[in-house]
Amino acid sequence: MKAVKGLKTINNNANPPLLPKDDAHWQRLIAKVQAMTLMDDIFFNCFMEDDTAAMQYVLNIIMERHDLKVISVKTQYAVPNIYGRGVRFDVLAIDQYGREYNFEVQNVSSGAAPKRARYNIDMLDLRHLKAGDDFDDLPETYVIFITAKDVLGYGLPIYHIDRHINELGIKFDDMAHIIYVNGENTSATPLGMLMQDFQNADPAKMHSKLLADKMKHLKSLDEEVCKMCNIVEEYVAERLAEAKAEAKAEATNNTLNSIKNLMKNTHWSAEKAMEAIGIPKSDYTQYLALL
Repeated sequence: MKAVKGLKTINNNANPPLLPKDDAHWQRLIAKVQAMTLMDDIFFNCFMEDDTAAMQYVLNIIMERHDLKVISVKTQYAVPNIYGRGVRFDVLAIDQYGREYNFEVQNVSSGAAPKRARYNIDMLDLRHLKAGDDFDDLPETYVIFITAKDVLGYGLPIYHIDRHINELGIKFDDMAHIIYVNGENTSATPLGMLMQDFQNADPAKMHSKLLADKMKHLKSLDEEVCKMCNIVEEYVAERLAEAKAEAKAEATNNTLNSIKNLMKNTHWSAEKAMEAIGIPKSDYTQYLALL
């Protein structure tokens, strides 16, 4: 079996070909990978994984700096929360001054809601202080949303958001910042050209040689394409599992509300209400625990 046409084959005679050319399922996955851009969070994560140079390039353009050095890049960085919902950052980068940057790419505007930015800021801080630690030990943090659309809707290429003292009109310097980068800005500026590159699937058409070379590498080697295909499959399976879990939770909640309404309107016991609705007796314990 030959490697996929148009892709460079890793020369390793000891191993079988990495990609089955005639497998329709794999071909669909390959086509999906080839169409991906940096605005796709799966691709963005793979692209930036351990790549301090690429992350540094993006960071300096967004921050309008030339001197920032990225010393660490982690992708899909999970922060658990024993009290509630945890988070998984697309990318977490740290510069030479210890400042932390959470990058999130969003094709869907709802994924970049202001309260999500607020929560991400809080979860960045949650990782740091232990009992007895000083609040001054908290690092300066940035949550940066790169969005396909102008989520905030004011027509600006970039939005910098900080807390202020309203009565004085001055900044409340808690060193926590939120930035929205508007992907609709494709002007002939460094930021505009970066947004063009973020939305381009073809490395030959990208402005940045650094980003183009990395994209070409990910999309032209069998080994990398195979890895991306597997990641896409895992991602789709994970999303389907999440969707099923959400649907199940919603169905349970709807049934629970029906039980409560029936009990309220008829003054029936929970068991009688569940029997009237047709809930299997094996599920009674589950709903009784939720009432």
